[in-house]
Amino acid sequence: MEFKFKHEKTGEIKSIDISESEIQELISDHLYDIIFECDCDPIGETNVVGCGCIDYLEGFRLSERDDN
Repeated sequence: MEFKFKHEKTGEIKSIDISESEIQELISDHLYDIIFECDCDPIGETNVVGCGCIDYLEGFRLSERDDN
């Protein structure tokens, strides 16, 4: 996929070729943030967080994509 960026004032154009898998890798953390919310509370009066949100989140993988 090719993406072109045009400077508003100078008209200079920059482009980048990138594959779908590269895009997915670059934005995967952002996509996870959108679909997953974790409300973890500290254990007692410590700064230790006692839920398994990160471990649970890492179990999700993109299984389908809808291009509509």
